[in-house]
Amino acid sequence: MKGSPYIAWAKSRLGIRYNLAASGVRPCPAELLEPTLDDFTLGGAYPEGWPPLIARIARRYGVAESQVVLAHGCSMANHLVFAALLEPGDDVLVEQPSYEPLAAVPRYLGAVVRGFSRAPEDGWRLDAERIAAVLTPRTRMVVLSNLHNPTGALTGESELRALGALAAERGIHVLVDEVYLEWLHDDGMPSAARLGAPFIATGSLTKAYGLDWLRAGWVLAPPDVAQRIRRVQDLFSGHIAQPTQRLAAKALDRASRLLAPLQALVGRNRDLVDRFVRAHERLSWVRPVAGAVGFVHLRDGSVDELVERLETRYDTTVAPGRFFGMPTWFRIGFGMDTAVLEEGLVRLAAALAK
Repeated sequence: MKGSPYIAWAKSRLGIRYNLAASGVRPCPAELLEPTLDDFTLGGAYPEGWPPLIARIARRYGVAESQVVLAHGCSMANHLVFAALLEPGDDVLVEQPSYEPLAAVPRYLGAVVRGFSRAPEDGWRLDAERIAAVLTPRTRMVVLSNLHNPTGALTGESELRALGALAAERGIHVLVDEVYLEWLHDDGMPSAARLGAPFIATGSLTKAYGLDWLRAGWVLAPPDVAQRIRRVQDLFSGHIAQPTQRLAAKALDRASRLLAPLQALVGRNRDLVDRFVRAHERLSWVRPVAGAVGFVHLRDGSVDELVERLETRYDTTVAPGRFFGMPTWFRIGFGMDTAVLEEGLVRLAAALAK
């Protein structure tokens, strides 16, 4: 059956009280965007997107407006890139561990998905040599996330440039899902799209801003690639909803104001989880550089049994590592209110003790 087992699992857990599987932050109240009646206009002749929003995205990420393609969230942005650039039978290299839809969508489109490993012993670092070793003559795309989902590891500019040189030599596209990189934007971490071809970057307001309900996403690509993606977009939707575009522009205008309190919250929560992991000898992790998720290793026992115990006895959950290709690990989120996280960790400790 076509679909994403992970997304189906995650949706079915939304009613769990202490949901430590969540990968974003608490929802952003709509009033912080200061909406007006004009934001809900249902008209406008902007078939490729509202120009003020496109201009804001281009300016924020340091690219030309011709490089910006709007999409319904980062998931659709990734889908559009795959659909525009892959043909059945193409090889696609996807990082391991990985966010499951990054492999599921190209497989659904008929591509052959292969993996390259990111290892905990070297901090989940992206290694261009490791990628080069598994390239095939049919490889058309390398896919990664930055910050890395599920570990929160950062891939720096030097690692990206090494991969870019390899990809340019082989004529390969590199897709970088940057939905979590927004956490480091104000610290000067540039989008991979600024490094030029062969990079394509995707992002959205979903994770760092708590604006999942807005479904505002984008692709940043070389102009010729961006145009191919726009034409594929025509198969899915003629345009992005006008209220989404106008409210997204307001969010970007208020980016620092919206993100600052969430960055402080997530930083405190990351410290809480770090102390928790270090206090339990059965657990270990590579502390994430930033963002609201981390990947935790369970040294003995079954993660799936732990998750079942958490859910049935403690109304709590974490994301099983099998969805990321590593069944002895689990992803934990810490973007929620601190009181919720604290109680969730109490319940996780009780489940571990059983």
